[in-house]
Amino acid sequence: MSRAVALKAGGVVAAVLVLGVVAVGVLAATGAFAAPTVESTSYDWGAVTDGTTEIVTSVTVDNPNPVGVPGVVDVAYTARLNDVTLARGERSGVGFGPGTNTVTLTAAMENRKIADWWVTHVNGDEQSKLTVDATVNAPGFSREIPAKSSTVETDILGGFTTEGAQQVAFQGDPLLTLRNQRASWGEATAETTPLSFSADVENVHDYAVTLDGVAYVVEMNGVELGRGQREAGLNVAPGEAGSIDVTVALDSPKMADWWREHVTDDEVSDLSVRMYGYVVRDGERQRVPMRVFDRTLRLETDMLGGGGTSVEPVETPQQEGDFEPPSVTDTDQRWGAVTDATTEIETDASLDTPDDPGLAALLSLDVTQTTTINGVQIAEGSTALDTVEPGSDTLSLTSLKDNGEVPEWWARHLNDGERSQVVTTPTATADVGATKFDADLGTRESTVRTDLLAGMNGDRDEAVQVQGRTALVVTGVSSEWNRATADTAPIQTRTSVRNELATPVTVAAIDYTVTTNGVTLADRSARVGQVVDPESSDTVTARLVLDNSKMDRWWVRHVRNGEQSTFDVDVTATVSVLGQRERVALDSLGQEATIETDVLNASEG
Repeated sequence: MSRAVALKAGGVVAAVLVLGVVAVGVLAATGAFAAPTVESTSYDWGAVTDGTTEIVTSVTVDNPNPVGVPGVVDVAYTARLNDVTLARGERSGVGFGPGTNTVTLTAAMENRKIADWWVTHVNGDEQSKLTVDATVNAPGFSREIPAKSSTVETDILGGFTTEGAQQVAFQGDPLLTLRNQRASWGEATAETTPLSFSADVENVHDYAVTLDGVAYVVEMNGVELGRGQREAGLNVAPGEAGSIDVTVALDSPKMADWWREHVTDDEVSDLSVRMYGYVVRDGERQRVPMRVFDRTLRLETDMLGGGGTSVEPVETPQQEGDFEPPSVTDTDQRWGAVTDATTEIETDASLDTPDDPGLAALLSLDVTQTTTINGVQIAEGSTALDTVEPGSDTLSLTSLKDNGEVPEWWARHLNDGERSQVVTTPTATADVGATKFDADLGTRESTVRTDLLAGMNGDRDEAVQVQGRTALVVTGVSSEWNRATADTAPIQTRTSVRNELATPVTVAAIDYTVTTNGVTLADRSARVGQVVDPESSDTVTARLVLDNSKMDRWWVRHVRNGEQSTFDVDVTATVSVLGQRERVALDSLGQEATIETDVLNASEG
């Protein structure tokens, strides 16, 4: 189109030059004057209004005669493209003074004529014939100049055609690959100009891509040439290929508006075509956040200069979906119903959602949430959010914790220095109508710490009485967890003692009871047989074995009690002196500790 208009303008100028020379030649034919000559020409755009564009032509003429040429010459011309009259120019009473003269001719071109010509140009396979007819009239003289004609060819759609691959990405991941993109004109009318786009499509996404149609916008320099919706079904499974064909309708009369902007913007125009997919939900079209076509061409012309034109693609960013997925801004987790077998985890997540009512109504979420403690999956749950509220919403989900997993993760808790890592991971699949994608709702972590053996370590000064006499003095205790399993949790104890007697003292056994919130983890006796020499110090070792398999019962009571528990250890020793055996309290190895946790909310206890 731009090249055609360029040649048109150049033809008008050429006509003016020819006619100027002929007019002067008529005067010279009288024999009274030497023929003036055309030295140069210049031309520019004049005033641009909504309806017209001025073409201003200046011709420099050298009159070698000592007197001027009287203003008796009339000049007129008509420029046409494909029989569409673009402009008429005329000036009466043209004359020249001695020496150098400038003749200015202004012609007003009606902008709507560009739209008329456009229709013929498109229907003529982007070829147009330019003709310029001119006449010169003087007293007793009239002459018609032979018509100037030339052929105008353009290739506006060349920039839309490519055999290479172009990716449509969504959330930074490839979604579709477009190949063999093609464009063609339909039969243009005074009302509309059909423009068809086709492309081969390959689904490189993990989910199927389905469209019921596309919505399109075509603009040139801010002038909207077309906007609408077209059915263009697409249903491509992952790894499969298909095609998409869309015909848009340009508003032919709007080409006049484009022309005005093109001239005003120094003959540079950006032609952009954007297509968005849509789906039909409940009988209504809903636009999806996915561009299936996005291309911009830059048209540059020099219509009043050399008449050259260029059409070049403008590099545009990768075709990203203009959509931000839901994200979690805040999370509240708490324990729900507790039974002997299970514990509910109730989660409320505040979502930051698309602030677009159309997209929000289209979006749905399927969420599965798992919770692990020290790598042991203890809970899983799922929910679906059919629609979201624009701007923000709340996702509520209940996971069911298997209390039977407590012994295993508690054993790992002890083996890791009484430390547990709690990880809650929601896995979300977001459906945006045309396809699905994995949405990251954020992993939540908390660390739980305890120190159950704190009271079973340290210096001591405890007298152990046998038959009313101090037989031993406990000077210190040291306790640590041995390797725990889901069945047992051993505590290795070392008790430092000093024999106060002049005779050996034997520690025959250590008896212990361990309870937590009323659950008995141990009520056993450890055989020792340790002989402490007279008036000497020694270390009595004993291994206390707890029944770790009962920790699921502890857990139920722990949660019901607001995540608070007591940890009680009672220890007695059987001591023998000179054949006299006595069972005595060994408070140095006993303790009463409190366990407080906040497992779900990133607290340490």
